[in-house]
Parts: sequence; C-alpha cells; structure tokens
Amino acid sequence: MAGSAFVKIDRLYESEMRERARDAQKDKPITSCSILDFFRQMTGFEPTAYQVAFLLDMSQFVVARWSRQSGKSLCLTLIALYVALSASNRRIAILAPSLRQSRTMIRRAASFLPKLPKNALEGRALKTKLEFSNGSTIEAYPNSPETVRGLTLNLLIVDEANYIEDDRALYDAVIYALGTTNGRFIATSTPGSRDSLFYEMCMDDDLYGDFSRHHVSFHDALEPNGPLKKAILEKLERQMREDPWRWQREMLAEFSEDEEAYFSYGLIDSAVNNNLEYVEDLNKREAGGERETEQ
Repeated sequence: MAGSAFVKIDRLYESEMRERARDAQKDKPITSCSILDFFRQMTGFEPTAYQVAFLLDMSQFVVARWSRQSGKSLCLTLIALYVALSASNRRIAILAPSLRQSRTMIRRAASFLPKLPKNALEGRALKTKLEFSNGSTIEAYPNSPETVRGLTLNLLIVDEANYIEDDRALYDAVIYALGTTNGRFIATSTPGSRDSLFYEMCMDDDLYGDFSRHHVSFHDALEPNGPLKKAILEKLERQMREDPWRWQREMLAEFSEDEEAYFSYGLIDSAVNNNLEYVEDLNKREAGGERETEQ
C-alpha cells in the first residue's frame, strides 16, 4: 500500500513538472530563423523570385493574384506556420470559400509537423486547428460572418478571396479582429468576377491604395523560374481557345473584361470617336444659373 502511494506521488510530481515545463515554453518561439530559411528547411528547395517577394512582404495589408499551380497555397501555409512558430501566443485564422478549403491548408500545415522540433505541437493535430506548445494557434473557420465576428487575431489569411460569397459582409465582420493586435491581413486568389471586394483590393487605389499588391502570371512561374511546365501549358492554351476568358483568369491572373458583358469592352471602346464633340447633359444646371426649359 505504502509503495503504491509513493508511485502515485511520483506520477503527480512528474505530471506537475511537465506542466511547468510546457508553461515555460509558452513564452518562447519555436523557431528563430528567417522566413526564407524556414521555407528552405520545410520544403527542401529554394523559393522562386516571386515567392521571395511575397514571403518577405511584411505590409499590414497584402493582396496577391497568382496563376494556378504557381505555389501560392504553399507560401500561405508556410507564412501561417512561421508566424505561429516565430513568436508566442499568436492567433492565425484561415478563411476560404468553404470550410473544406480552409481545412486543406490546416492539413498541409500538419504535413510539415515531422520537420518541426519535437513537442512543437500541443496535443494532436485536429482537422480545423493546430495548437502549438508556445501558445500559438492556426485555425480554419467557415465562410460565415456570424462565426468569425468577435475574434482577436494576429494574422488573417483569406484564400481564393474572389470566390467567397458575401465577401463584403465577411470582411466587415472579421477585419476588426486585427484592431487590438495591429495584425496583418493577406488575401489571395486567382481572379474571378469584377463585382467583388477582391477586385477592388487589387484595383481601387482610392479605397485600397495601402494594400501591397502581388501579381504572378504563368509566364513568371514557368521553369526554371517556377514549377509550371511549358509543354503542357501550350496544350492547355490551345484547348481553351473557345473560352479565352478562362485562360485569362486562371493562367494570366487577369480579370477578364468581356465575360459577363453583352457588348465587349473592345467593341464599346472602338465606338467612341474622340474627334467628335458630344452633347452635354441637358439636365445639368449651368454654372451660376438655372437650366432653361421650353415653355
């Protein structure tokens, strides 16, 4: 009996010491290298020139429109991991058009766990959340203003932002989560509709001129400067000749002008003759007087 009691005391003591050790680690970063060295350690290869520019961009508001398969999701995942591991008690949220897509980034981040220091993860990896021994977390959220309102965040990542429904309502609900932390906002996507908040972030200098902008087309990501293969892209481009706007969006990472219009932009532009003197608005008041009307 006495021996059994001593065993229990020893186990309680060991448990208490482990708890104290974990608490002591919560104020310490798990990694202290630069983000570029972190990228190399996790992936085993050098980042491309456009990835370097994106990884090193510490602007508070960042928007990136990249072509498909150019390495955007990899960069986002490693940025989230680096922010979580290089300082303590950081809160990172991931939003996407669906919870399934947000969880994909969590799953990709979890795939790098074997390369991290031992015991970096607190508990076990969940489908929607990673919690680290330094108190930082990365969590995927549903695309719903109600579920994200009231959060406090150090980093907010919105992936495929151009395809999120009710994007303005979601942005209004979650952007104030950065207010007390002076945190960062990163929105990325391949271009879609021009009737979107993402389009305004990329193009509207009046409202979103303080956004740092990154644009990567397939030309920038072709081997040896990126992962894309020229031979297959030439075939894909031929296959999409009947749908040029899709190629323009997916691979040139440009917002297509004509896809949703009855008359193309080019046709409208060609109908304007700058040599003609056009009639002014007859309903507009003259300066300093009233508009004349027929009796």
